[in-house]
Amino acid sequence: MTAPSGLPRFRGADAPPPRTERRWLPVAGDIALAAGLLVLDVIGVVVAVLLGVDVSGDWKPFDPGADNSEVTLSLHWLPVGGAGGLVVLSAGPLYLLRAGVSAGLQVLVGMAVLVVAAYR
Repeated sequence: MTAPSGLPRFRGADAPPPRTERRWLPVAGDIALAAGLLVLDVIGVVVAVLLGVDVSGDWKPFDPGADNSEVTLSLHWLPVGGAGGLVVLSAGPLYLLRAGVSAGLQVLVGMAVLVVAAYR
């Protein structure tokens, strides 16, 4: 079987060296991945905030005998800090997959969530 005509034939010293490095994710795909992960990060942090909300007093949701008194809400830092830690840790596999924009955005968002958790 012969090679199709019109295609270059590399033999000997004319052969290009094989590719040794992995290519980075295209920028448009990387930005789309970063946007999708940002949506997932927001959902995860909102769930962590809702799980970490502590209601002081004897208030119960859907209490028919409620007196409409003031309810104080406080935020526990542990679930929010855990969500921030997971966001930061997700940057490692993204960088190994050669998604630089997504990895950088995950680090920035994760650090912001950790700062908010530490401030509370």
